[in-house]
Amino acid sequence: MRKLTLIASFLFSCIVFGQQTFRINLNPKVEDDKLKKTQAIIPVYKFTGMSIEPYTNFGAETKKNTQWINLKKLPDMTGCYDTAYSFIYFSGADNEQNAGYLLSLIGNYSRTIRQTVHFYIDKNNNLDFTDDGLPYLMPFHQDSILVNLKNSKFPESDYEVKLSRVVFGKNLAYKDLLNEHYQKHSGKKVFTKINNCYREQRYNLCSANFRSLNDSFTIGVKDMNVNALYNDYGADMIYIGPYKQAIISEDLIEYNKGKSKTTFEWNEKKFVIVDIDPLGKWIDLQEAVNSKTYKKLKINRKVPKISFANEMSVMYSLKQFRRKHIYLYFFNDDLSCLAEDTMYLRKIQNEFGNKIQVIGMNYGDEPRSMRFFQQYYNINWIIGMSNREINKKFYVENLPKGFWIGKHRRLKGRNYTPKMMYEKAVVKFGC
Repeated sequence: MRKLTLIASFLFSCIVFGQQTFRINLNPKVEDDKLKKTQAIIPVYKFTGMSIEPYTNFGAETKKNTQWINLKKLPDMTGCYDTAYSFIYFSGADNEQNAGYLLSLIGNYSRTIRQTVHFYIDKNNNLDFTDDGLPYLMPFHQDSILVNLKNSKFPESDYEVKLSRVVFGKNLAYKDLLNEHYQKHSGKKVFTKINNCYREQRYNLCSANFRSLNDSFTIGVKDMNVNALYNDYGADMIYIGPYKQAIISEDLIEYNKGKSKTTFEWNEKKFVIVDIDPLGKWIDLQEAVNSKTYKKLKINRKVPKISFANEMSVMYSLKQFRRKHIYLYFFNDDLSCLAEDTMYLRKIQNEFGNKIQVIGMNYGDEPRSMRFFQQYYNINWIIGMSNREINKKFYVENLPKGFWIGKHRRLKGRNYTPKMMYEKAVVKFGC
């Protein structure tokens, strides 16, 4: 499985009136959480003739006015003992006659005959299977194939769909529901049973881990309308998230151009998306200098209520420390500055523990590793296990990040390093 492993390099293209425009090179075919979890199924139907019921009726009763698809030419299917058909969703080969889906003929579709499966895909969507190249082959011992598709107007485009066999002996109740659904609502199509169908996963996301002296985040572009292009405004989506963390599909934002160009805030800065390569190779950003940002907690306002467990599963809340000041420090153990920060966290707790409670909120590490960290370094402050929801409440986007919270949970300072917090404590409470 392809995974994002390279940190994106970035090219500075221009500096205009203090605004820095820079290009981030993107890595192709990256996985997000949706791709890993998807259970999308392409149903497979028996091929009974040159006239096929269209994809628009999959899973539904046949309508009287349905116009069937008439195939022009079949491929050379030597070695195929039975044939079925299905459709792969792809809009990059749309034409006036056919749009949205590519017809696929499947030779040796039945898994009972233990033969190599042949996938003949009408890539140019012209219903002629003699001009689409060789078929994709899935030997009986192989579980999946990658189908490569290209936008008809952009020969250099690159889009992949992974087709995987349905696993025998698992999710039996779910399979029964699918079998019942397709058998009942397939109209005149002859459904071949769910074990002959395929799980579909689309590699339509490009992304990069961006890091500079002042900022770090993961950025991505998702081809939502599935045409192998990544700069369709109003359709394709942008992702901005924590550096080197998993990409969460529910955090996607719409890509727009013109006066309503897509902007995003990160680490209390605002950025504008200037341009995106249609093939998904790069994205140009510009920092919006002197623009007001909103994704931050306000000084002297109450901070959000949170409850959390420590590394030993003991529950805490900020409310129980309302008679003390709190230094809330978000971190993980993948930080070069952690040794110095740990020293100052220890000094704050040792010297001002009667006035300030230090709480280190770890994000991304296992409680077991935090137990080792606590015991090995003899940590004298609370280690809380943070999560995505807590980080969002405090607008924690880069790690580490520290907050000085006064009595009664009112924010007195943000972006305080442990050293800064220690110096503030010395001034306020004395040595």
